[in-house]
Amino acid sequence: MAERSLRDSNFVFFGGSAGIGRAAAVAIGQRGANVLIVGRGREAGEAAAAAVKAAGAASAEFLSGDLSTVGGIATVAAEVGKWKPALHGVMHTAMAAFQGKQMTSDGLEFAFALQYLARAALNRLLIDPLAASGDGRIVHIAGNVPTLFMPDLDDLQFEQRKWSFFKSVLGTHLLGFLHIQEATRRWAERPVTLTAVCVNSTKTKAMADPGMPLIMRLMGRFGTTPELSARNAVRVLSEASAKDAAGAVLRNPKRYAPETLALDGQKAARLWEITNSIAAKHGVVLP
Repeated sequence: MAERSLRDSNFVFFGGSAGIGRAAAVAIGQRGANVLIVGRGREAGEAAAAAVKAAGAASAEFLSGDLSTVGGIATVAAEVGKWKPALHGVMHTAMAAFQGKQMTSDGLEFAFALQYLARAALNRLLIDPLAASGDGRIVHIAGNVPTLFMPDLDDLQFEQRKWSFFKSVLGTHLLGFLHIQEATRRWAERPVTLTAVCVNSTKTKAMADPGMPLIMRLMGRFGTTPELSARNAVRVLSEASAKDAAGAVLRNPKRYAPETLALDGQKAARLWEITNSIAAKHGVVLP
């Protein structure tokens, strides 16, 4: 596989303090890149940055931020913009353990806020520095979720439907697919690639968290390593050309086989506008 040179290029890993994000950050750091780890816990984040630096990164830093609120997302995006004016890649893996329906201070269902809205809003707020690199790449770590779990766009906060952990979490992956498809359409003339990379159960700190449902903890216990789960994501970020991965999903973690997303275009466009409305309600205008 031919790779582009990543020496002194700039990458941000949202949720990169542990697990798949940290493994990918280390792999990109080994190629001499500048790496920014974004997460909540300072101790884990600074330890991850140190590991990335030790792996050979030109530089590695940690940024603490709250990605569960619109204000926190906007603050993190502004800080990333101050870090470097051009971004060659960002990767999203942020997730959290929770049992029972939880709402953020913005009045949003927690998984929707962290695992869909933060990703979509950050991508849009960072589109200019991503395009400025001439080859900006965005990777969403996701699951190979069938479309039968597609959320009702009229009830994204579970005000009418009965909440369940799997409806909540699996739905965020599909919302992310809609975002990738719509952003790829809207940004067709900009040098930015968006790709969803699916993974199977992985031994991560989040999967082992007591707040996770028992079945998730068991799946994590017998899952693969973060390094193996990160392989396709690292390939998307580092390959000489990511043209085949534009607007695509890699469903099989064991093969590099991009499949162009072809979901309902009307739903994708509507979700884009819903995202605009949510952000605007909390004082943030999305590009």
